[in-house]
Amino acid sequence: MDEGTFDRARFVRALRTRRLGHALFTRAEVGSTNDVAWELAQQGADEGACVVADAQTRGRGRMSRTWHSSPGKGLALSVLLHPGCDAATLTTTPLVAGLALRRGLDALGLDATLKWPNDLVVRGRKLSGILAESRRSADGMDVIVLGVGVNVSQERADFPPELGERATSVAMEGRTAGREAVAAAFLNALEPLWDEHVEGDPGVVLEAWRRESGFWGRRVVAHAPAGIVEGVATGLDGRGGLQVRTADGETRTVFAADLEVEWPEDPSADRSPT
Repeated sequence: MDEGTFDRARFVRALRTRRLGHALFTRAEVGSTNDVAWELAQQGADEGACVVADAQTRGRGRMSRTWHSSPGKGLALSVLLHPGCDAATLTTTPLVAGLALRRGLDALGLDATLKWPNDLVVRGRKLSGILAESRRSADGMDVIVLGVGVNVSQERADFPPELGERATSVAMEGRTAGREAVAAAFLNALEPLWDEHVEGDPGVVLEAWRRESGFWGRRVVAHAPAGIVEGVATGLDGRGGLQVRTADGETRTVFAADLEVEWPEDPSADRSPT
């Protein structure tokens, strides 16, 4: 089995976790890293086991969308997590992951903006996406597979035309970090946040997400299953739902939606003051 080009030794040198990422499975090409992670869960893999692939042929995002993969240039990573006894953990997992990725990238010198519920953007252009899925393992334990896709070394020409003006990468933002550094930085930040979220006070992580997000007070359009909600983003509720103040002054909470954000033209204004 071709293990691909992900440099395991470089990744291990940058890893600072106690358990996440210590069991690492690398592949040249898979259908989906999430699917491989599910197979590992059924085989009894421990929490923290990670799958990384150079390329995915069936990479997916939220709502069954396809995640574009540039072989060897983007990070496609999935990690097994145990959510504990709170079933609501799944709805807030993408927020925890997004916060961890933002902090990991910040440690590498890249200031990205959180976009509810599962994206990071820079100057309004998409840098990464997150997909959390929950199932039962063979031994009856609840398991979350957290999939993260990050554009790392792509240049403009690596994206298909329909994404060229809407996507960016670590390299396009002037940073030279490789996939190994991005993966390790993400897991280093994720482990303490995840432990706090499932073993401590989940409100601590949600409050940090609120504080570090970048679109409060901005106009948004949420394309939710029940219809379109348009207004101003004002905050999160205790379950991670997005609160939107509509034109009539009503506050509506959205739990699943595609979100359009009116980003500022000035990149320095991406994060609102707290």
